[in-house]
Amino acid sequence: SKEEIKESVSNIYNSTKKVYNFLNNLLEWTQLQTGRMEVEKTRINLKALVDETMDLYSEMADKKDITLKVNVPENIFIYADRYMIETVLRNLVSNGIKFTKPGGSVSVTAIVNNGEVEVVVADTGIGISPENQKKLFRIDDQFRVEGTAHEKGTGLGLILCKELVEKNKGTIRVESEEGKGSRFIFTVPLFDENAG
Repeated sequence: SKEEIKESVSNIYNSTKKVYNFLNNLLEWTQLQTGRMEVEKTRINLKALVDETMDLYSEMADKKDITLKVNVPENIFIYADRYMIETVLRNLVSNGIKFTKPGGSVSVTAIVNNGEVEVVVADTGIGISPENQKKLFRIDDQFRVEGTAHEKGTGLGLILCKELVEKNKGTIRVESEEGKGSRFIFTVPLFDENAG
């Protein structure tokens, strides 16, 4: 029937997207490990980058009835590798959607603090136990859990995020409570208008 064909095509599309994301993360991580990923820092409007990322995941969020919120001032410019920070945002926002139940929300906020920008990707999702928080950014002790709609993860996304943030002279950490959501906080240098 038409409905069965539609469902099959949707399943194939979703499976293909998961494989693509996995291969993308694996390729990026491999390039980092072999020193083949160059850092090309430029002046980036953070709000524009966050808006682009949220637009990319709006359909995914709509399907799960999850609200996406952005609270990033228009005038914040960061000095970083655009592709790397975009990858970090993509991973954190998609994780937020993956681990949030219908009716919840995922938000991105940013503040300037001592020459750097603190970016917070927060969700109202299932949260992470203190024990599992310790495993999140480690390749030798990976932690994986299904999303709220049984989405699968690879365990590589957050490890990649950590390395990409550190390549841009930033840090990343998590604050989370089971059943109350998670906040992933990373820093990135503020663009200095007076430098150079």
